[in-house]
Amino acid sequence: MSSLLDDEDSLPFLHGTLKIHVIEATDLPDTDTAFFGIDRGDVTDPFVIISLGETPILKTAYIPNNLEPRWDERFSIPVCHRASSMKVMLRDREHVGDQIVGTALISTEELVNGEPLEGWYDVTVGLEGKTQGSIHIMAQYFPVDSLEPSKYLTECYFEPKSDNHLTLYMTAECPQLPVFDGVTEPDGSPYRATRCWLDTYKAICNAEKLIYITGWSVYTEINLVRGEDAENYPDSNIGELLKRKASEGVRVCVMTWNEKSNDQGMLEGMMGTHDEDTFKYFKGTDVICANVPRSKKSWLGLGGQFVGTLYTHHQKNVICDADAGDESGKRTIIAFVGGIDLTDGRYDTPEFHLFKTIHGVHEGDFYQNCTVGATCETGPREPWEDIHALVMGPAAVDIHDNFADRWYHQNIKQRHYLYYLSDDEFSLDCPAFAPEENGGSWNLQLFRSITSDSAVMSQDRLAFLNRKYGAPLEDSIMRQYVNTIRNANSFLYLENQYFLGSSFAWLEDTDTLSPHIVPIEITEKIINKIEAGEFFHVYITIPMYPEGDPASTPSQEIIRWQFRTMEMMYKRIARAIAAGGLDAHPTDYLSFYCLGKRESPDEVPDDLIDPVPGSGAEIVRETLRHPIYVHSKLLVSDDDYIIVGSANINQRSLGGNRDSEICIGGFQPNCVFDGEVPRGAIHTFRVALWSAHLGGYHESYENPGSLECLEEVRDKTREFWEIYTMDEPSHSDIHMLPYPLHVSEEGDVSALDSPWDTFPDTVAPVVGTKSGLLPGKLTT
Repeated sequence: MSSLLDDEDSLPFLHGTLKIHVIEATDLPDTDTAFFGIDRGDVTDPFVIISLGETPILKTAYIPNNLEPRWDERFSIPVCHRASSMKVMLRDREHVGDQIVGTALISTEELVNGEPLEGWYDVTVGLEGKTQGSIHIMAQYFPVDSLEPSKYLTECYFEPKSDNHLTLYMTAECPQLPVFDGVTEPDGSPYRATRCWLDTYKAICNAEKLIYITGWSVYTEINLVRGEDAENYPDSNIGELLKRKASEGVRVCVMTWNEKSNDQGMLEGMMGTHDEDTFKYFKGTDVICANVPRSKKSWLGLGGQFVGTLYTHHQKNVICDADAGDESGKRTIIAFVGGIDLTDGRYDTPEFHLFKTIHGVHEGDFYQNCTVGATCETGPREPWEDIHALVMGPAAVDIHDNFADRWYHQNIKQRHYLYYLSDDEFSLDCPAFAPEENGGSWNLQLFRSITSDSAVMSQDRLAFLNRKYGAPLEDSIMRQYVNTIRNANSFLYLENQYFLGSSFAWLEDTDTLSPHIVPIEITEKIINKIEAGEFFHVYITIPMYPEGDPASTPSQEIIRWQFRTMEMMYKRIARAIAAGGLDAHPTDYLSFYCLGKRESPDEVPDDLIDPVPGSGAEIVRETLRHPIYVHSKLLVSDDDYIIVGSANINQRSLGGNRDSEICIGGFQPNCVFDGEVPRGAIHTFRVALWSAHLGGYHESYENPGSLECLEEVRDKTREFWEIYTMDEPSHSDIHMLPYPLHVSEEGDVSALDSPWDTFPDTVAPVVGTKSGLLPGKLTT
């Protein structure tokens, strides 16, 4: 492995932005054979794939039957690649698949100086190295240090908006718990816990004009408000609530993802999204429900079938009108965005009870997808960690417009149901109320992963998008992750359902279909800090294992890809430490965590029955421990910038052409990093979140970019690992665990000693297993 990295070090390093203009080609060979030449005059249908080394970074449209094609397509690509050449490959689109036409190579040595490059490049065809035709390319590389640092993504479909307010939520419900004692708001007052589903309920109730909801899953049987609060808000069943609001004249539009395995209700659906049930529930009512697939226009429709089956609409939004608050009597738009779907299993608190709430606040909402044999009569339930946000101000209108553009494109027959936002009724640019004692107003920007197959796109914003096969594609979530990582000064905290990518830089399996650059960008940030002699730490929290049986083939492959990602990062960090002659360990700069819950026997209610002997439920009843499923999609940088949304750290979410996603990113101009971690609302939320994960507040959590903080987090998580793995169960308020892998000083990553080479209470290897059988795009 070290020789592989040694060879890599000798290659030119492109780290920044690569702008490419694919203009035209001339005198191309005709590669259409008699078999494929169905029509008289049928010739090559050329398109271009450009790669850095063996890693594709763009694909143009195909031009039917043309040996003198002109594409005139421009691309702007964030790069963090080592390669000797930029490969320009011309291919011929066939009725089934495609075939090579020829290749042109451009040395990356010609790019790294940052000067513009333009020319006609000969196309090499065949194995004998003959040339026929040429292609006209322009390119320019902009190194990171030449790019102006900015919290905004300048090349983005949605522009940044000022004068907003952002409310941040952990879990669907969050009581004022003792673990928050010591956490303070920006003005020094005690932290006030925020309550996502209660606020969602109130927003829906207060809507007078419109309620728009979209989700991976929307389930009409759940109650938004539970426990003692339900006495004050007895009508919080989401299905009945939406029907009531629609009957009052509010325009209620619900857009669910059409899970193909559940079509016509003949199957329950592999993913359990309830899409058919929800559609039937609202049919014939005043609520307008559209069940839309993740569609794609493609050659002969084959690609569309693949996309419609494999990929999802993953955005989660509730959008309502609200009082503008400016004494005009007009309405404005507010919007919820994040990781929490309005569906079963999402209601939880930072206490993450396994058993005691099954016949309480989780009555009728038992959810368990990890422990075989568990039922509402036996437990345990599956604990659910998630992050969400409420946007108020001009940026909320962008979230509204995303919904409207998707509805308009994928629900043509019901376009007219969208409520027109007239100036007479709405004040859309009015500033949101943002108290100075909470850090003041927010500057926010909306980011997406989406294609023109899923939404109408404004012609005057297409210049800020890339394309794939000629179709506009937005991958601004990935781009802003990269931009934020590059601008980080002190620390990064990521909490995400998945963490895998940058496969081109892995030590093995480099052809895995997850080339996005977020993990390698984090690695390079750490290496740059090591070389500068500065302390910097990245904390990453992920689930213990993917939802489902961790020994199943898909889960094991995802675990394997995450292992490959960690291995790649730690090995490079270890090399940088050695090169600098530092007395340090790779985990001094990068640490991974997961969440779990351990309870004591007195927390199991007497009214639960015994599980089936030999089942997973019986094992958990004995051990009283269970992973907390981390479904969050959160990035915090220096406590002065935050991204919250629906996007995971994998190719499905970040590629732009797979799952459709949405995120909000932003900061408070009054609370930015100036050499010290700022004390604004982001800081308050992140400290509260850590206090919930780590069993209570500690003053070191105020500065994650310090060795003192890292040591405290290590001590707490190791303490909980001892509690979590003890034979005798006992309660702990700590939930954060060190991810169960060993990292050596040399950066080698391996399983822990038996029995912890498998996940607790399972037979699933912690390092995962490559299947070799599943579709490459399924698990990446």
